[in-house]
Amino acid sequence: MISLSRASVEGVANKTRLLFRMVERDLRSRYVGSLIGIFWTVIHPLFLLLIFTFIFAVVFQAKFSGQASVSYSALYILCGLIPWLGFQEGVARSVGYLVEQRNLLTRVKFPVAVLPPVPVLSGFFAQMVGFFALLLWAGIKGRLGSWSLVLLPFWMMLQLGLGLGLAYLLAVLGVWLRDLIQLVPVLLLVWMYGTPVFYPARMVPEKFQIIIWLNPMAHLIEGYRRLILEARFPEFSSAIYLIVFAVLLFGLGLWVFSRLKKGIADRV
Repeated sequence: MISLSRASVEGVANKTRLLFRMVERDLRSRYVGSLIGIFWTVIHPLFLLLIFTFIFAVVFQAKFSGQASVSYSALYILCGLIPWLGFQEGVARSVGYLVEQRNLLTRVKFPVAVLPPVPVLSGFFAQMVGFFALLLWAGIKGRLGSWSLVLLPFWMMLQLGLGLGLAYLLAVLGVWLRDLIQLVPVLLLVWMYGTPVFYPARMVPEKFQIIIWLNPMAHLIEGYRRLILEARFPEFSSAIYLIVFAVLLFGLGLWVFSRLKKGIADRV
């Protein structure tokens, strides 16, 4: 039993090292030949921020959390935009990732379960660069929470749980249903506009509030805003809902992946 347990531990350690090597390689390959490299993860959301801040804060004059200033509106939008982009990128890439890595899948004994987390972790680590810029800006503007930030790592783990659950589910389904590779980006676009990333949730008419309440990303982004900008913990009901949803989605993704993974090499 001791030898078996040691073998199991060593196997997990080897797969973990392989996973992070692949994530590192993925990050490097995305920015190879680029002059500013990973800092595009900051520039990209800043371009979107300028557009949507102008539309919602200037044109529609939406008030975010009772604040009327354009500066606070930009922080409010960025606090939702950065985690959404990190989440969206990982999920969108995961649906076709196994097909892209067909050369690895045809090798004997390659641990296929290592592959779906790669785009999610790659997008998450790139998101950390944007988060650093957000925290720095919020601190300069005097809007940064203090004691509430202790819960930020836990909130990030919930985001990872959602992303990994979808990645395992969509990665294996994308092998069997190739149309998902085209469909998922469209669904993610619809999901983004159905999530209060660029607008306050209270702007949504009362009869559609149930859509916001059922949306796990709405709870996640609202939690980020409370932790970072308002020095408050997320609402207890939102936290419980998000925890349950993330655990169930992660379990479902692993279960579907384990049932269908045996035929992947033949399908890619």
